[in-house]
Amino acid sequence: MKKILFILAMVMSSMQIMAQMDTSFMLISKIDFFRQFKLHDNNEIKLMGYTVSIGGPIDIPSPTLNFTEGDSVNINMWNLSQGPPHTIHLHGLDVDQQNDGVPALSFSVEHDDTGSYYFQAPHPGTYIYHCHETSVLHVQSGMYGLVIVRPASADTLTWEDGYSFHSEQAWLTSEIDTNWHVDSIINHPHDPLATSHLILDYTPQHYLINGKSEQQIDNSDIEVHGSVQEIMYLRLANIGYYGNQFIFPTGLNANIIASDGRPLPAAYNSDTLELLPGERYGILFEANSEFIDSIQVNYFDLNNGNTINTQYADVVISGFVNAKELGLEMEPILVYPNPTAEFINFELPENDHEEYTVSITNMLGERVIEKSISNVPGNKQTVSITGLTKGSYIVVLQSSDNQWTEKIIIQ
Repeated sequence: MKKILFILAMVMSSMQIMAQMDTSFMLISKIDFFRQFKLHDNNEIKLMGYTVSIGGPIDIPSPTLNFTEGDSVNINMWNLSQGPPHTIHLHGLDVDQQNDGVPALSFSVEHDDTGSYYFQAPHPGTYIYHCHETSVLHVQSGMYGLVIVRPASADTLTWEDGYSFHSEQAWLTSEIDTNWHVDSIINHPHDPLATSHLILDYTPQHYLINGKSEQQIDNSDIEVHGSVQEIMYLRLANIGYYGNQFIFPTGLNANIIASDGRPLPAAYNSDTLELLPGERYGILFEANSEFIDSIQVNYFDLNNGNTINTQYADVVISGFVNAKELGLEMEPILVYPNPTAEFINFELPENDHEEYTVSITNMLGERVIEKSISNVPGNKQTVSITGLTKGSYIVVLQSSDNQWTEKIIIQ
């Protein structure tokens, strides 16, 4: 009987080990052979970064790593960069020295070799991973991404016994100096005896949120779309070499609750937040009225404090969170063409005979068109926009039960 119990215990232990192995995954570090990452001005550059597949493109940021508190994690890294060694530094996570990814204190992974990082996911929060080998250059090359650890009890909690939220977004800010993304710099030969590496002065031309800037931010998942009384969680992190100043619309009622993967001793309300390189913050939004505005992100030089660039992410608060909680989500509605010049077509749900109100608002919050439409055979309604100036507008389509919002561009 003791032998049977011993065998069962060994089998169960093996199953647990196998379950932990199931949490393992591979990150591949590699370099572009040609220019492929498109910037807002249509300029294309080479990157060095992490992907989850050999054939997958390198992107900025690299894939977000999502874990649950207490997870046993095994990150296998395969270096296919054709030259320099790389590491995965787990910036801000409490892991042991051997698995922290600082080469002099743990290990580096040479080209066409592999290395493994083991840790148990600690403290729910927002973190960063990046290469720590020739880190100034390799981070600028694109070797960085987010790490998010969530509490075991619920994905919609900030941490155990923390704040609950309805939706969340994550922004990782950085910059690009295209002069660094050429073969002579990014594809540098590796000299294991070298104690320094010559790089150019850093003069970025592109200022990024999740790898996008300027018009690329429009109609992307960076924009903040929410409802009145919806609690939205924004995770912020800065992996660039400039400081960031975030200016939130007053109507969002921004509540700063976490810093660097830990709850703040006392949360505070503020419409301005400064984020320095390597820092992370957690912010809760809860609007109490409908409005259209934007979050302003100023990028400032750490040497003199001067703002060098400003990016804007649209904020659209419309409808009420209660409708979503009751399951009154709208069936898909098509709006086209977008961009447009003279008219907008709406294709309404086939079995919906509701009366709808269409309102179009410019980015100053001024309502420029409002009219009623109803479903008809063919399910298509056309609204003329002749006379409106070029620019971005918010279209709201509302019935007695539902509300639908879309951003359009008039050319």
